[in-house]
Amino acid sequence: MNYPNLENKIRISFFSGPKKRKSKSNSQDACAHLGTLTYNGYNTIKNRKARRIKCSKCGKRFGNDVKMKDLLNYQQKIKKILYEIFIFKYPLKGIAIRWGIAPEVLSRFKKSFVSQVFQQNAELIEHEIKKIPRGVMLADETFMGSRGKSNVEIVVINNNFETLSMNPARKGALKKSILDTFNKIPEGNKKKLKILITDGEPSYDSIAKVFGGRIIHLVQFHAHEKRGEIVVNKYKKLGPHLLHYIIYTHWKAFYRDKHELKFKWEIKLIKGRVQAKRGRPRKAGKSQNSNLKWQRELKRFQSGSFKKEGSAKILVNFKTNKLSLRAGSKKWMIQMLTPLFKIFKGKHATTNLIESKHSQVKGNSAGRKQ
Repeated sequence: MNYPNLENKIRISFFSGPKKRKSKSNSQDACAHLGTLTYNGYNTIKNRKARRIKCSKCGKRFGNDVKMKDLLNYQQKIKKILYEIFIFKYPLKGIAIRWGIAPEVLSRFKKSFVSQVFQQNAELIEHEIKKIPRGVMLADETFMGSRGKSNVEIVVINNNFETLSMNPARKGALKKSILDTFNKIPEGNKKKLKILITDGEPSYDSIAKVFGGRIIHLVQFHAHEKRGEIVVNKYKKLGPHLLHYIIYTHWKAFYRDKHELKFKWEIKLIKGRVQAKRGRPRKAGKSQNSNLKWQRELKRFQSGSFKKEGSAKILVNFKTNKLSLRAGSKKWMIQMLTPLFKIFKGKHATTNLIESKHSQVKGNSAGRKQ
């Protein structure tokens, strides 16, 4: 089998052979992307002990009679395997059979390689300031291998199809894993976030809550019974509490020109912790606290006259590129829906972009992440 331009495309070297004088080749440069030799017990040869040698990454044992030629041949074999995985994008099962490697060993080897490459280049990758068109980010989870038999990875991309951050999801700690993945994005990019688009996983709400009223969170549901439904969320800080503004609509909300879009809406109060001071409150402090702006808004929300849910209409107009108030609608609804209208005008409001990213990364032959 031919491996065009193998040395340039797979630039690794973990066994250093003799190098010619004045050679400009980089093939012998030390590289810790994979493979280091370690001692692995002893063999007794003619009444003396000789150390056995083993590759710490793939588990191959070399015994104790190792020649440089054997090591360099082994290195070429590893390069060809990596070429098949990342350049040819062959299914892991076929590669495992061809090279006589257990599939689970090959899977661990690939993950270890990817992980170490990322760690060694993390500063370069994670601190690159990329463009955030319209302030849009999309986030979703994908499987790192065959569905149901592999770890889950969280991926965040921009509207230009570029990866902003990715991180494995820890079992039983999805919310923490999502926040950790998002926090890896450079601060300059995070500040530009205005619209977050995700599926129905509730843990993504944590990102919108952290940023308060600056983020509009669009959720598209994939469950069969909710297919076509979308929910638009926004959180507003109210002292230690949060007001949760919700609009329930469908993915064809901005698909056609000049029509009245009817939707349901709701406002919820998410209570936070109020830190109480020790001792009896003084009259001066009590009267001062009661006049705080957030407390006045909270009382207004809790009053019987405040409407917390209902239905409304807005006019969608492609010619003026505006949304207009109609029966039952409020200004905050227009403020939430207008940025989404500019993105999805004449389109379905979906998470298709991040789903396409998963398909691109996984490849289409074996459904495995490459």
